[in-house]
Order: sequence, then structure tokens, then C-alpha cells
Amino acid sequence: MASESKPIKYTRVTIAKFEWHYLKIRLYLDPPTQPLSLIHSSTLRTLITRALTEAFGVVRSGIHVDVLDWPNDDFIPDSSRINTSDSFIKPEKREPNVGIIRVPREDLTTLWGALTLFNTKLEIAHGVKKDLRFDVLHNSPFLIALVADSRSWTRNLLTTG
Repeated sequence: MASESKPIKYTRVTIAKFEWHYLKIRLYLDPPTQPLSLIHSSTLRTLITRALTEAFGVVRSGIHVDVLDWPNDDFIPDSSRINTSDSFIKPEKREPNVGIIRVPREDLTTLWGALTLFNTKLEIAHGVKKDLRFDVLHNSPFLIALVADSRSWTRNLLTTG
């Protein structure tokens, strides 16, 4: 006698509230010069904290911000552990002074406002100062949305294949 199998019940899980939000930001110099190779992720964090302090005071400058990607860091991975031929973002194709930061979802508007309002002078050489400002290029609750763009991904596949 064949046993009757019960139908499989599927459930859908939707995450409505995301814990983190990701921002793709750029540092601009006015007038434009060479890429800001002197600005590393630690300096970027200091500039972000300064922007928060100037816009909202000391209390709101304590927002948790993680710098996930910044092209000007001195970190060089061990080539024996990483196969660089398979990497998706080639070093020569990276945009200069464009990075990705992570912030708690509830602090997104505060950080975005502080970065948009921030404008300061940066001393490039002895006595040479230039205007420095932030620009928010993209934002998403998903990191992959900032790292890979479907249009450029398809274009890269067509040109390399």
C-alpha cells in the first residue's frame, strides 16, 4: 500500500528592517588635481567624524561608521593567498577617492546630511590649500548593489569576451 505524502509547505521570510545601510561616497577637491593618495581610511574616518561634529555637535559625532572600501589604503594582499587574475575589480579600473562606508540604518539621514554639508580646506602642499567636500554617489541596504552595477557588469562581459 503506497503511503500518501503530505504536500510540502513553503514559507516566505521577508526582512523589512535592515540593520545596516551602505553609502558609496566620493571626496572632491576644488580645483581638481591628482587623486588624493594622501588620504587613507583613517584620515577618511577623521573627516567623517569632523563633518558630523560640525553639523550636529559632539553628541551626534559618535555615530558608528565603518569604512569598508577605500582605494588609497596601503594594504597589499599576499599574492600567494589570492588569485588576482580572478578578481572582479582591477586596481587600474578603480575610481580614485571613491569608497564604501557602512552606517546603522537609523543614523543614515544624519550621516548623509553631515557629509552633504561638509566643506573644508585641505593643505595639499606647503601653503597650498584646496576645498574638500563629500558627495554621496549611491546608497543601498545591500552591499552588492554598490559593488556591482548590472549595466557595467554586462558591458564588461561583452567587451572582454
